[in-house]
Amino acid sequence: MTVQQRLGPEDFQTRKPASPLYCHQDFLEKLQDNPAGKRAALLLQRLAVDPRRQHYKATMGVNRGWRRSRLGGSHGSHFYAWWAPKGAAPLKNVPGFDDAPDGAIFLREIRHHDDHSELKAQSLSDHYLPLSVEELRRDEYGPSPWTPAQARFAKAKSPVAILKGHPGSGKTTALWHAVDLAGAESVLYVTYSRDLAALAQDYFDRYCPAFKTFRVVTFPALMRELAGSALELAPESERRANFIRELGGNSRLGPWGKHRGGLYEELHAHFIGEALPEKAGRFEACSVPRISEATYRERRSRFIGAAAAASAAETGHWLARNRPNFEATLFPELHLAWTVALKLRQAADVSALRSRGLLDFDVIAVDEVQDLTPIETYTLLQLAKAASHRHGRPAALLMAGDEAQTVRPTDFEWAWLNDLLHDQLGTPVEHKLTVNLRSPRRIAELVNRVWDLYAHLSKQDRPSGTGVADIEEDSVDQIVYCAATPGEELSELCRNLAGREGLALVSMEHPLPDYVPEVVRQNVLTAAEAKGLDFQSVAVIGAGRKLRQITASTDFVRGDSGIEALGRRLAIDELRVVLSRPTERLYWIDVDPTKEVVADSLRFLNGNTEDRQVSASVPAGVLRTLEEDQLDIEERIQRCQVDARQYLSVKPGMAWTRAQQAVTLLGSPGTPGAVEDENARRTCFLTAAEIAFTLAIRKVALPNELGRPALLADAA
Repeated sequence: MTVQQRLGPEDFQTRKPASPLYCHQDFLEKLQDNPAGKRAALLLQRLAVDPRRQHYKATMGVNRGWRRSRLGGSHGSHFYAWWAPKGAAPLKNVPGFDDAPDGAIFLREIRHHDDHSELKAQSLSDHYLPLSVEELRRDEYGPSPWTPAQARFAKAKSPVAILKGHPGSGKTTALWHAVDLAGAESVLYVTYSRDLAALAQDYFDRYCPAFKTFRVVTFPALMRELAGSALELAPESERRANFIRELGGNSRLGPWGKHRGGLYEELHAHFIGEALPEKAGRFEACSVPRISEATYRERRSRFIGAAAAASAAETGHWLARNRPNFEATLFPELHLAWTVALKLRQAADVSALRSRGLLDFDVIAVDEVQDLTPIETYTLLQLAKAASHRHGRPAALLMAGDEAQTVRPTDFEWAWLNDLLHDQLGTPVEHKLTVNLRSPRRIAELVNRVWDLYAHLSKQDRPSGTGVADIEEDSVDQIVYCAATPGEELSELCRNLAGREGLALVSMEHPLPDYVPEVVRQNVLTAAEAKGLDFQSVAVIGAGRKLRQITASTDFVRGDSGIEALGRRLAIDELRVVLSRPTERLYWIDVDPTKEVVADSLRFLNGNTEDRQVSASVPAGVLRTLEEDQLDIEERIQRCQVDARQYLSVKPGMAWTRAQQAVTLLGSPGTPGAVEDENARRTCFLTAAEIAFTLAIRKVALPNELGRPALLADAA
């Protein structure tokens, strides 16, 4: 059947047009029979939604211009999907391709990673079939992209459901699928990350039926809107620093004197975070946005010791006495949630919100639920109750998360979440995802190994369940260990890593240590900023010292009344988050480490075995590794664009820099080494324009060293 015979109007409509997809018959045959068929089906879906966000490897020689997207594999067999956008070199001067719709994607073949023989595009009308979104959704030409566990969650029609999953297990993807299949015309989708919110909105706009309304919002933005507040929240690190400054020379801190950051986390999670305006489950009713000193001492003494609990309670009392409304100034995000909760409990306020259309949804989906404190969770439950369904029922509630991936001080537990749900909405139905779909085998094993670190906490402070995920991905990956001393070599390495496309530089130390060069400090991510993002490579600084603090902490905990338990728990969770970000390579960099730190790091990276697959290197050795891993210019440009989109919310200066870097790499048409691919050039300029426009509309102040560009003019 030719393309012309199949091009007809489709009944199915999306809010925004998806990328037109054309699949070669060879691709469709492999799609059904290849062990990587599910991954290929997922790639089709993602290319339809937004091909600009897809990682790919470039090709050289006679195949130059084909993109290769990794599909994974098993038992040593690794596969790639070969595809190209309209205007790419392999499609030039081949009949039919120039007449395809703008933005069209052509999928040519699924090949073993060793196969680099010449691949010709062939005739569009004789060899390719167009695939609409409707056909992708019906799985007409290949397997479903969902794992059985993801599909079960999505198809279950539970009014209250929880999805538990390990890092990289596809929780977010399953949640998208679930709200898509939900029998609802209006969905509220809540997440913490702006980037994840943008990804979700694109998915709903380009892959889901247009008659449904999907409203995607970050949790802080939702709280501001419901409260009618224009409050702009500072980053968590700034709020912690403000709290520490507010304590000043307070001499009543007792065992918290040397752990003021830990005291902030403790009060955030428990003293303020557990205050609810009504009795719900294990939580008592509070008349003010903090729990009483007596309740706090009773709850926390057995966890952190009587002396630490008493000192923390006294600090809270001192703040209340000397800093009126301190909850709003020092814990503004939690206070905003408290304010919204009170409004949602008043009939008049609920009527006002409904009249403004803010309660017009049938399903609420919450991603990364483990980053919510009890008061924030309670507020969402009140929202579900207030958003009455047309049949008089509360909105259905779907929540996804991982108890061991907290990057905010919430001390989250599934147990108290279940208590709240049971008390407010009904008993939730639980689903679990147990397979790591993102990480290649060695990195996935490293993520699993982090779970063993919870053994260094008291049992009461550990996450529940098991954190060892099944591993299906056997693709090649690399772990590089570097021991460095402060100086020019380390500075050069940091500068090189920070400028590397597709690589995230993440620090486990807060605030940033002095050895990080000033020129790259704006480009270093925290674990919280890296969460939800995927990079081909990640370089993590300071993980060895953090690991040493965790593994050598048993005696320290006993002598320190356990006041650092929450901080250590958060450190393990952060390590788990960071190590699950890379899809190909991990750089573990210890700076000025002791011999114990080096030994601990290597033992951890090698799985506590004598098989030394990872050995110590120095900055010069890592730099040589980077130099040997030369990327094709088009691949560098593509990684720049992906970076720019991912960094937009967490590191706007980095986003701007990467977008401009991509444009610079294009070169001028006709000059030696310039990129001539029309699609690549157009996409690159559009990305730069989009980044500039978004930063301008958000009124983001870029770092002074970027020269204060005229963002709107650049976007135009």
